[in-house]
Amino acid sequence: MNSETIENDDAGSEGAHRKLQLVHAGSSQFAIFADEISTIVAWQEPTPLPHAPGSVLGVVSIQGRMLTVLDLATLPGLEATFSDVPRKSPGHIVALRGDEQLALAIEVPGVVILLASTESIARQDAVTKPVLGVLQREGAEIKILNLKGLFPIAIKERQRRQRQF
Repeated sequence: MNSETIENDDAGSEGAHRKLQLVHAGSSQFAIFADEISTIVAWQEPTPLPHAPGSVLGVVSIQGRMLTVLDLATLPGLEATFSDVPRKSPGHIVALRGDEQLALAIEVPGVVILLASTESIARQDAVTKPVLGVLQREGAEIKILNLKGLFPIAIKERQRRQRQF
């Protein structure tokens, strides 16, 4: 991590704040910008995909969209830490907006917090990493997810299937 910070550049879009949805996986706490979330639904078992990496749980249909479900707790670079308590099963799915049609398996959704325009985030070095930055709040470390970096990390070292003619 470098010493650069990210200022909340979306201050004009929602007053002086931008909303972050907190989610939990293992003993780690993550945040997703609320405008990047389509919906959060109760857990439904994904249909497995053949030869998928371990962090790709399968596909589900949510609100008429087929979404690839990624296990947030096991994504490379995001592996949640687990205490002596056994890992809980995912209890919810966060359906994300965007062309990649992704969803995240999480244990529980947390509260929505407001990121003030004066608040800064310690940024990660590369934009392709799954974590955009880290926010320190009330003694807790909250990893803000970079949604554009999730799928490439999930399929790292695996080639995407292409149509052959």
